[in-house]
Amino acid sequence: MNQQNYQLPQQNSVSVIGRLTRDPEIRRTTTSKSVCKFDIAISSRFKDKATGEWKDGDPTFIPIVFWNENVSRLESLKKGMPVQIEGRLQTNSWLAADGTKKSRLEVVASRLQILVKLEKTEEKEEVFEKGSADTVEETLPF
Repeated sequence: MNQQNYQLPQQNSVSVIGRLTRDPEIRRTTTSKSVCKFDIAISSRFKDKATGEWKDGDPTFIPIVFWNENVSRLESLKKGMPVQIEGRLQTNSWLAADGTKKSRLEVVASRLQILVKLEKTEEKEEVFEKGSADTVEETLPF
């Protein structure tokens, strides 16, 4: 069977729910674009067959990058907050100070939803989506 004759659809989409492991880091690039970085932790739950109790599995830590002209809205995020992230996977590669090539897989967020009520927003649900007037997508400069 010749596999070159088959075209598979290309889709790069990810959706994760987890808790922030640290407060977000907000910076500006040399081209004055804003970028917000943070990590979330997710873990699976399983039922212990011996005790019948539900337990948390080992956490998985996922780096998140959010490009946005006005990421100041994301300053309300704090360590421990539950969020839902939608975006795409991207490999970020760079040359370390010792000359070795490093890389990591990260999520470039296009949508972020805070899963708790914030004092400022009262009943309003905070959702930030790609495509709003203040959102920019570009590759990482490092």
